[in-house]
Amino acid sequence: MKKFLLTILFGGLFINVFGCLILFITDGKNILVGNHEDWYAQDAEVTFVPASGKKYGLLYFDFASEKTAQGGMNTAGLFFDGTRTPFAPYNDNDSKEDCKCYIWKKILEECATVDEALNQVKKYKIPEIKDVHILFADKKGNSAVVGVYDGKLQIHQRNGNHQLLTNFNLTNPSYGGEPVCQRFATVEKISSKTHQDKLTVYSNIYNLITGEVYVYSHADFSKKIKLNLLQELKKGKHSSSIKSFFK
Repeated sequence: MKKFLLTILFGGLFINVFGCLILFITDGKNILVGNHEDWYAQDAEVTFVPASGKKYGLLYFDFASEKTAQGGMNTAGLFFDGTRTPFAPYNDNDSKEDCKCYIWKKILEECATVDEALNQVKKYKIPEIKDVHILFADKKGNSAVVGVYDGKLQIHQRNGNHQLLTNFNLTNPSYGGEPVCQRFATVEKISSKTHQDKLTVYSNIYNLITGEVYVYSHADFSKKIKLNLLQELKKGKHSSSIKSFFK
């Protein structure tokens, strides 16, 4: 199944700046999530944070120069990642509680399921939710995308064996004057032209059952490294640059 996901996501080329892509797929036994992280920064890294008290152990990917988690997975098998989408006002955001934290990391620390993660999103003020969609998935086989449209929070539950997220508003794909997202159509047709050459800093395939993640660098899918979350957490909190894996 991992090879099938590679075929869908990682074989070709399509240029569309800031075009991150996330795909959840399951056959009822395996639960995988693949993603491309497309950005100008080149200092991508992965950080491992052991469990503490009631907090789950986790890993997350970010850029060393930015230090904001772009996506990750915890020891309960919960995954999150997001894509930039056209700005959409959110009327209820200002009236919500401020967690005074980076909400996506908090969700990995405290939540085990998609439903728990969505409850956190509903509860807290999240300024960036106006500009992004977030895909959550868990090892029970659940997935959902959350975003904003028409001033309200929108939750898109999965239908079928996969769920795909690119860079348009799922409630209204033409919102913001967006052209048809060719990468979405490409993956829906089970093709492979989805990465963005040098803009694709890294790509991942997460196995939510085993707690493993395969990492690829700069759209070179002939080389990969495998990270096992539980094994890495035994080393304590630490970070590694993606470049260091591919010297």
